[in-house]
Amino acid sequence: MTQWHVAPRSVNLQGVCLIDRTTGWVVGDGGMILATHDGGATWMSQGDTAKDLRAVSFADTGRGWAAGRDGTLLRTIDGGARWEPCAVGTTRNLYGISFAPSGRTGWAVGDGGTILASSDGGLTWQSQSPTEKTHFTRCCAVDDRVAWVVGKHGRVLVTTDGGTTWTDRSGATKADLKGVFAVSAELCWAVGRSGTLLSTTDGGVHWGAADGVTALDVYGVWASPDGRTVRASGDDGLVLGSDDGGRTWSHLDSGTPKDVVTLAFTADTRHGWAAGDDGLILASADAGRTWVPQLNGTYKDLVGVHGAGSTRWAVGQDGTILTTVDGGTAWRACVEAGQLLWAAHVLDDERHGWAVGAGGTVLSTADGGASWQRRDVSVDVDLFGVHFGPGGRRGWLVGAGGTVLATADGGASWQRRDVSVDVDLFGVHFGPGGRRGWLVGAGGTVLATADGGTSWQPQDAPVKANLTYVHAVDDDSACAVGRAGTLLVTHDGGATWSPRDSGTGAALWSVAFTPSGDRGWAVGDLGTVLVTDDGGEVWKAQETGTSTNLKSVWAAADGKHAHVVGDGSLVLATQDGGTSWTRQVAGTGKNLYGVRILPEARRGWVVGDGGTVLASREAGTWAPQPSRTTANLYTLAAASPEAAWAVGRGGVVLVTDDAGASWRPQRSGTIKDLLAVCVRPDAGTGWAAGDHGTIIATRDGGATWLTQPTPTGDVLWGLDFADALTGWAVGLGGTILHTRDGGDTWDLQDGGTPDDLFGVYAADSRTCWVVGDRGTVLSTRDGGRTWQRRNADTMQNLNAVAFSADGETALAVGRSDTVLTSRDGGATWRADSTGTGMSLWAVQLTSAREAWVVGDEGTVLSTSDGGSTWDRHPCSPVKDSVVHW
Repeated sequence: MTQWHVAPRSVNLQGVCLIDRTTGWVVGDGGMILATHDGGATWMSQGDTAKDLRAVSFADTGRGWAAGRDGTLLRTIDGGARWEPCAVGTTRNLYGISFAPSGRTGWAVGDGGTILASSDGGLTWQSQSPTEKTHFTRCCAVDDRVAWVVGKHGRVLVTTDGGTTWTDRSGATKADLKGVFAVSAELCWAVGRSGTLLSTTDGGVHWGAADGVTALDVYGVWASPDGRTVRASGDDGLVLGSDDGGRTWSHLDSGTPKDVVTLAFTADTRHGWAAGDDGLILASADAGRTWVPQLNGTYKDLVGVHGAGSTRWAVGQDGTILTTVDGGTAWRACVEAGQLLWAAHVLDDERHGWAVGAGGTVLSTADGGASWQRRDVSVDVDLFGVHFGPGGRRGWLVGAGGTVLATADGGASWQRRDVSVDVDLFGVHFGPGGRRGWLVGAGGTVLATADGGTSWQPQDAPVKANLTYVHAVDDDSACAVGRAGTLLVTHDGGATWSPRDSGTGAALWSVAFTPSGDRGWAVGDLGTVLVTDDGGEVWKAQETGTSTNLKSVWAAADGKHAHVVGDGSLVLATQDGGTSWTRQVAGTGKNLYGVRILPEARRGWVVGDGGTVLASREAGTWAPQPSRTTANLYTLAAASPEAAWAVGRGGVVLVTDDAGASWRPQRSGTIKDLLAVCVRPDAGTGWAAGDHGTIIATRDGGATWLTQPTPTGDVLWGLDFADALTGWAVGLGGTILHTRDGGDTWDLQDGGTPDDLFGVYAADSRTCWVVGDRGTVLSTRDGGRTWQRRNADTMQNLNAVAFSADGETALAVGRSDTVLTSRDGGATWRADSTGTGMSLWAVQLTSAREAWVVGDEGTVLSTSDGGSTWDRHPCSPVKDSVVHW
């Protein structure tokens, strides 16, 4: 079992810089800045921006700079203790920043041909942007006069006079370049999409290409001062090494399947760090030949937490277990069983404990959670609750269909108990004496025992709402919580249960009290935390600073310390009784890229990073479906409520014909990333498009996929068909392809723009809409013979566009929470936002007023008023809505 330290936030990390073997920084999405001064043994958060950061550069242990989204550029002179924003005169996204060793001269680059320069340590910035509008991705400052810049379409620029003039050294490739590193005006390396590995020894006059090393995208590159040792990193854990200046390369073992976006080494080449997706930080002490994780993220939803002494355990999706032995200062994670774990219980010795979950999963540990063993309890239903009495000999498990299991020998054996109900039971708890206990469950079910569980009697609850948890303070007093803000208390052993005002309609999932029974907390959806100081009579809301759904709470005996867990691996802690709550692990969700809603069937799917497939039916909650892949899924299409296809990284094609109960792979015939898919209602005909101009097609439901020839090698981001014959595909550099024969032939059309195009909507055989970089909105009404550019009221990149069935209402979505709305068939567009701050990747209209949008960090949104307001839909598991597809 592999364990790792949990990153403070499981966001993608984009930039790394180290000064020596002990001191370094990484930056990433959501304003993440992490610093270490002990070689990565500990990483501490810095800064207070929420903007995505793409690159970081330090001249020494004090002076540093970071650049990112919407023209964000930060500067520090004290090693990051304080980061101050710099005025740069642009709101364009910045992707690269690099300062010369002197710390005086530096450059930042980004969208729309942006090149910014500073000659005073970042106090002031001036534009050196060329007239062309190429998107620049990275830069490297060799000294105060020499710098290199790379960008899309193989663009390379170099200056040897501090930026007064820039010389074009492009031409070696048309692939997008993602990384650059130089050690002089002559020696430079550039890397990019589809395995691009370039090097020059004469200042870019001539470039050498290392072909056939990898087909994966390469993002990061670093070279030693003498130019002999070179390291590169990229998709799917790729790390490459060269010891001859980049002429030959070998594959090095990173030990991770995650994208490794950036890497850097000390000048002696021995010590290095690499950073990438989901908060990943790797360290190497042997020049990159082997790597060990120092930090790694977890985005899985947490639904249970329990503790003893300074030990806390949290459990959740896909067998995720988080443990801490220092009250939460540092958390470690592991994955066990692969099944959703609903609850955990730490025994008082802090070494022994239990976890239970889906499909009858029961795990035990005797070493504080370092290792876990599966126990056979002879049931296969979901188990939702676990409780052990003092000493750990007597324990109880409860679950679906009235399941109750008991042990009297510390879990060596388990016996089923008949409680004469068949409803799902969600919570179990006993008083400290071990004789009085309660079970709660669906439909207001309350069962009580006064003889240690030998017999159970129903008790009347004044509600029919599902009761999700119960806490027994003593033999007389207990508190139960449930749906719709339900709070019930008893002080007479359950003879009477009385409702208390929670002040919320949100579902409450957990409640915990101190041993004295005075102070307690209840937690639930929408960031709800309630506290009582009088045994549950009066409850008050506490501010947590989050709207994330909270699923479980554990309270320490002192009434000051408590832990709460929730969606996206969120862990909150208080040390002052809840006056303030801090995020020990900030909740994040996987980025979601595709959505398909079938309103007539009241069913839909969402797909995203890491093989994520979420499904909803009957307008209910969103629940995960097993995709059996960890590959990123970029989009999906549905032919019917039962049949759908999803496509993604490395040529992955998944299909379901049973509404998602099972997804199975199909042979696509390609290893190229597939970024778009379209299927016809007959469930037999479909197309997918992606990298290198790839288009594949099927006419037998995916049993066979055949490559269709295209006149481009550029990446295709969008694909849509108006009917069985007429379709469009769009992509890099303004590429527009059109077919009138079902894809047997594809022809180039002139859209009149060099901007990258990401989204396409084919309304009919003559009408089509396209969106892309810098607010590009194009339309044709003559089958693509002519294209017209529309005023989009934004310069943000647009990723997707969709229209209502009547063709009058349209939405386009994009970076930085951009939403464009049209009410007149696309003649005019108005810019707005959803209020989430997330980049948005896909949109679907189900009527003129109803639409769905998905985006970064698990964002699923819907509107029922044409986009005036947006509702956020949580995608996390809830014990009383387990979905069986």
